[in-house]
Amino acid sequence: MNGGNSELPTVSLASFIGECGGCVVGDEPTPEQRLTAGQIDAVFRRHGFLYLTDFGVSEEDVRVVFNNMKRLFALNDEEKAKLSKFDPRTNTGFSKFAAEALNTLRPPDLKESFNIRSRKHYTNDYTGTPEGFGDVAESFWDKLEEASRRLFIACALAMKLPREDMRFFERTFRRFDFSTMRMLHFPPVEDFSPDKCTRDGDALRIGEHTDFGMVTLLFHDAESAGEGLQVKKADAGAGNDASGVAGTNTGWIDAISRGGATAIVNTGALIARWTNDEWRATAHRVVVPNDVAAGRDRYSLAFFLDPDKDEVIETHPRFSDAVNKYKPITSGGFVQMKIEEMLKVQGKAT
Repeated sequence: MNGGNSELPTVSLASFIGECGGCVVGDEPTPEQRLTAGQIDAVFRRHGFLYLTDFGVSEEDVRVVFNNMKRLFALNDEEKAKLSKFDPRTNTGFSKFAAEALNTLRPPDLKESFNIRSRKHYTNDYTGTPEGFGDVAESFWDKLEEASRRLFIACALAMKLPREDMRFFERTFRRFDFSTMRMLHFPPVEDFSPDKCTRDGDALRIGEHTDFGMVTLLFHDAESAGEGLQVKKADAGAGNDASGVAGTNTGWIDAISRGGATAIVNTGALIARWTNDEWRATAHRVVVPNDVAAGRDRYSLAFFLDPDKDEVIETHPRFSDAVNKYKPITSGGFVQMKIEEMLKVQGKAT
């Protein structure tokens, strides 16, 4: 584990990949697996963000899916009007520019997006998308779902769960019926000034927030470099718990994407609930760092690992020695509540 320019550590999952590509963990984890698990535990206790490598997704996989995304977001307004509109009931479809606010206390986010979910449980509507768009998107989904199973085992080992519970996360993702892959485009920012997108009260590309689910895998294309993501420092005050609400607007770390097959992984509110806040759900945001970044398009892809809809999320017995901070709630109930809160600020709740 080593730090980069952004103070975030790097963790490799190479020790969890077997000769045939599947996740490997024997009767006794290897020393390498224990080392990786210890690194994950340390990071998720401190600020919940890391660079992840060697988890089963290639640079070519990422290049192909981003080229596919750029074809979609290059459509003109008339063509985008024909895309399936975002449906908060399924968390799928196209959300037009500035239609959402992840932080309900701030102006709309300066982005547009297209969400899909598992085709085993949802009919993703690709009406109006470029030819072959859906095939490429769902192929990348399949790769991420398989890669996630390696991360599940590593996280269970990092949480020091008992041997019989090593498949805990796999059981909570039996169906993969509530995770979401979100493709995002941030157009150039007009009339940029250095403090326009960073000071309290003014619009950011995405306002400070915590993610809703277990963890998120975040990718950026190499061209736009993923500038602008910032992570709240561990000692920067409130907003780093399972409530899903970000805190004060001070003390941030730049999390500059490395692009390619290196993902940024961050914890969400539900894993904080499982661990009784021993693992942090850390606030983060997207700013415009300079006039060069303001003048170009920014693309990212987020894979939100939200447990299956009907899974009851409650503090795991491993973390129940202290007073439990959170009442049990289903994954679906919690995430849907947060989505509706996000949309209400725009008067779009259904």
